[in-house]
Amino acid sequence: MLEYPEMYTIAQQMKKCIIGKTIQSGELHKDNNNLFMSTDDADKYKLLYDGTITDVDFYAPDIFIRLDNGYGILICQCGGKFLYYQDIAKIPDNHTIHFAFTNGTGLSYTMKLWSLGIFAIKHEDWDQRKKANAERQFQPLNGTEKEFIDFIRKVSIEDPLASKIFLAKYVAGVMSSCAGAILLRACVHPSKKIDVLTEEEQHRIYTAMQSLLSEACEKGGRSSETDLFGVKGGCTTVTERKDIGKPCPNCGNILQKISVGGIMAYCPECQKNK
Repeated sequence: MLEYPEMYTIAQQMKKCIIGKTIQSGELHKDNNNLFMSTDDADKYKLLYDGTITDVDFYAPDIFIRLDNGYGILICQCGGKFLYYQDIAKIPDNHTIHFAFTNGTGLSYTMKLWSLGIFAIKHEDWDQRKKANAERQFQPLNGTEKEFIDFIRKVSIEDPLASKIFLAKYVAGVMSSCAGAILLRACVHPSKKIDVLTEEEQHRIYTAMQSLLSEACEKGGRSSETDLFGVKGGCTTVTERKDIGKPCPNCGNILQKISVGGIMAYCPECQKNK
């Protein structure tokens, strides 16, 4: 699943290699039941044709590729792989969606898990989406610690979730893997409810979130995912299912299995449930 570090990395790479290129065509190449868009949505790719890319905007969890004709490509958070091709003819047949540029290069998306979709939308629709996202989710590398703590308190009144589920639901671009890693670094039990977090625990979660996501972005994402050129990220995962039984990066204790919004690894020594 592409999370904040990978979406950030891909957006930065897109800025370097597709700005100035003109859309020739776009196609939903292979439909899938886990792709939450329709053929009618894909038909709207025609609105993008002959538009030239002027900017790439990352506002977690989405990427918006802005064109000079009033439209753009909205890429929602997804489980899959984006790749840039110098030769559009070399895109393999198993891909899900592609966009071809007039100079023969192109972008492809191949779905692995699920996707909310890739859409052609107007600039003003993107502005409205950003505004809506800002109201319901916290931007992890943009907000201050006070804003984060105030956000926790606001959410906890109506939705006192376990800490891991809170991060995955209410922190933009963060899902299971990054949420688990943040809590391990913060030494907070993943099932601890956000309405009983101490001020010290809130501080540790914010600090861990800032440091972990910043480091992962600098390293091109997590080692379980790839960037726009098929290169794996340099940030090693620590709390995924495959990490169960490995040493805790904090204390060296053996990571154990727990199920909080899915199976994950946690440290019973660092993340005591108290």
